[in-house]
Amino acid sequence: MTETDLTKMRALVVEDDAGGMAIISVMLRYMGVDTLINTTGEGVVELACAMRPRPSIIFLDINLPKTNGYEVLKLIRAEPLLKGTLVVAVTAQDADTEIPRCKDAGFDAFIGKPISRSRFPRQVRRILDGEPVWETY
Repeated sequence: MTETDLTKMRALVVEDDAGGMAIISVMLRYMGVDTLINTTGEGVVELACAMRPRPSIIFLDINLPKTNGYEVLKLIRAEPLLKGTLVVAVTAQDADTEIPRCKDAGFDAFIGKPISRSRFPRQVRRILDGEPVWETY
């Protein structure tokens, strides 16, 4: 199996916490992934649909102002242009509660906060290569 070429990937990071956003976006860019950021969860579908090429992966915080990751995920999954886009739940919420809930909601993967700088690049590669990643940190 060949490894995914990350320089051909685009990511959308939906995160309201400045620290979490910085870690995820900086690490993705360091890995060669073209990355855009949305801090509120509002307009995510419109932004993702306008991206050229469209995002391969969306990192979606569960706790967002005025909405939550579950509601945003429903909108993403309802948009035909985003069919096939991987959506990763990112949260500091209790993993024992959130992992089953995220699986039921239709997320493709789960990465708990705090993000591990040493594990995150491998987690991203595994997700993009189709491996299941449901990890607390």
